[in-house]
Amino acid sequence: MNRNPKEKYARIDIRTKPNDKDKIKRLAEKCNLSVSEYMVQRALGYEPRTVPPDTFYDLYGKLCEVCNTEGIAPEMEAKLLALIDEIHSKLLLPDKESMKQIVNGIEVKQKWQPQVSGLSKTG
Repeated sequence: MNRNPKEKYARIDIRTKPNDKDKIKRLAEKCNLSVSEYMVQRALGYEPRTVPPDTFYDLYGKLCEVCNTEGIAPEMEAKLLALIDEIHSKLLLPDKESMKQIVNGIEVKQKWQPQVSGLSKTG
């Protein structure tokens, strides 16, 4: 998500239960994001990733080094590059849910309930 540093920001205030606020703060911290940025990404359909530990980056770097060594078989190089790309996209880049996934998630969580009071069409 690219943001223009000169662009003015609008403010959106939300109300939440204290326990929910604490949970949102912890989730944002795990992703190394401010609460604001975390909420914006979630509202826009992104799934921010938690920040992997340093050992992950060490392993990732070593895979890249192996891929760059001379004399590696082309098939092995292709497999390593595919693995590095998969790791990068699945573990480092935020996912973006499609509108269909978002709607399906909402429908599953909140099934519409018919009105239980008031006049019926037959009465």
